[in-house]
Formats: sequence, structure tokens, C-alpha cells
Amino acid sequence: MRHKRYIFLFILTVSVSLLVIGCVYNVISGKPWYANIMVQFFLNLPLCIGLGFIDFGVINLIYKRLKQRNNAVRILVDIVLTTALAVLLTYILNFLLMGGHGNFWHILRNSLPVVPWNWIIVLQIEIFFYSLQRSEMEKQMAVIEKEKALYQFEVLKNQINPHFLFNSLNVLASLAYQDTEKTNRFAKKLSTVYRYLLTTHGRATVTVQEELSFVESYLYLEHIRFGDALHVEIEDDLRNHHCLVIPASIQMLVENALKHNISTKKSPLIVHISIGNEGITVRNNLQLRNYVASNRAGLKNLQRQYALYGTLVEILKDEKEFVVKLPFVGEDVNRLSTI
Repeated sequence: MRHKRYIFLFILTVSVSLLVIGCVYNVISGKPWYANIMVQFFLNLPLCIGLGFIDFGVINLIYKRLKQRNNAVRILVDIVLTTALAVLLTYILNFLLMGGHGNFWHILRNSLPVVPWNWIIVLQIEIFFYSLQRSEMEKQMAVIEKEKALYQFEVLKNQINPHFLFNSLNVLASLAYQDTEKTNRFAKKLSTVYRYLLTTHGRATVTVQEELSFVESYLYLEHIRFGDALHVEIEDDLRNHHCLVIPASIQMLVENALKHNISTKKSPLIVHISIGNEGITVRNNLQLRNYVASNRAGLKNLQRQYALYGTLVEILKDEKEFVVKLPFVGEDVNRLSTI
């Protein structure tokens, strides 16, 4: 139904513009504006509608080929090609109507009135493709917002969950009878973890520095809980602290490793976090639990989030280790503006 409306408006525009151009041409030629106007209109209308659809086909082809280019460049190419094509086709038609005879410049001059008419048609087609492009962008933005909301929900659901809080409170209760100073430090770290999760769930990205600071607080809590059963190594590079990552992405990978692997003093879980020039690599040794079911929902959500930035999360797995490579999704604009 929507396409039928566009076709109707297109034919209506062709018809009205043809009448207007015909009247203007009569006035310029010194004739009454109404001279033979209806005869010319009905003779030229089928040809002009056909030429209009040819223009549409050409612009549609250019739109698909140059969709990612600057709109001004694409529109300029549209105007040049459709104008040249319109003049050429009109010239050929006039040449044939004259029986293959006639002066070149005379035929060309009679073909030129098609140019302003063609520009009107091209303008309408460009408006159509602009609205189409805007509609596509709105749909993409809606998908992006939906994906972000889904990821933020998953982060809150997975990180601020009863199990994590229950375990943390149990540890806190145990420490209260053993070490007052350590209890105070644990409570502050727990507060820092929850504050970070609550304050960043509405942000699309955070700096590596912010994420690492959060991860260190989170690891402190897990170290108290697991003790020597958990070994974490962080290979940091201060030069990349201004780069951007998805909030809670590193922490999610560490928690994922703890969830799916056995960790004991004899067989500790070893997690290695490396900050490189192109991204962050998180790897852990594999000693999988037998009873933990996994649908990789967290990893899939993370992959979708990074895909929105045109980057890919690389996942590698063999018999000995599980590796996830998180690319950077940009750099801190505020920092770069001060350099």
C-alpha cells in the first residue's frame, strides 16, 4: 500500500511538472502559455513517465553502490548521469521523429527543455531515498538501543544477583569475627563494586582505567573468598588506559571462568588479563565443572555489544585453556582533546 502511494505521487509529480515546463517553454518561445499544451501533455506523458522510472532505476543503482559515501557526492553523480541520459534519450527520440534528418544543434536545442524537468524528478527521487535512508537509520538505532538495554539488563541480572551478594555477605560475616580491618576493607570494596555497576549501567563505554579499577575491587572480594584457589595475573600497559571497552566486560569473563571451572588449592584457577595495543585478552586454564549448564548468554550478549561498534570478540578454546580477546571500541575523546 505504501509503495502504491509513492508510485501515485511520482506519476502525479511527473504530470504536474510536465504541464508547468510546457507552459514555461511556450512563454519563452513567444507563444501563448496554453498553446497546444494538452496535446503536448498527452503525447509526452507516457515518455516522461518512462524516463522518470529510468531515472529511478539509475539512482537506485547508484544508491546501492555509493550508499556509504557522502550524500553530496552521490547526489552530484545522480544529477550528472540522469541529466546526460535524459538529454541523450530525448535527442535520439527527436532525431527519429525527424526521420533521421535534421541539424545536430537544432535537435539538441529542442532536447534541452527536458533538463529542468528531469531535475524536478531527480529531486523527488532524492527525497524518497533520503526518507528511506533516515528510516533505515532509525531502525538501526532502535536495534542498537534494544541491544544496549538487553546487555545492561544482563549485566545487572548477572552481577547484582542474590548468589554474589549472598556469598559476599557470608564472607563479610566470617571476617567480622576474625579481622576488623580486613572486614572494613572488604565492605568498602563490595560497596565500590556495586557503585560501579549501578553508575555505569547507563553508559555505553568506559575507559580501560575505570574498568581495571573496578576489576581490582572485584578480584579482591573473590580472592578473600577463594584464597589460594584463585590466581589472577594482570599484564597492564598504561599507554592504553584511555582506550574504551564495554562496562563490566572483563569482570564478566573472570566471573564466567569462576562459574564454569573447578578451583582448589591443589588445582587453582589461573586467570591472565593482558592489556595490549589492540585490546584486552583474558585467558584461563580449563578444569571444567561437570554439572554447570551453559548457554553462553553472557558471551553472546557481549559479542552483540561489540558488533554494534563494528568489532568482533574473538573466542579461542582448546583442551588446556579458554581465551577471549576483547577489542577496544574507541578512545576517550576528553583525553585526546587535551593532548
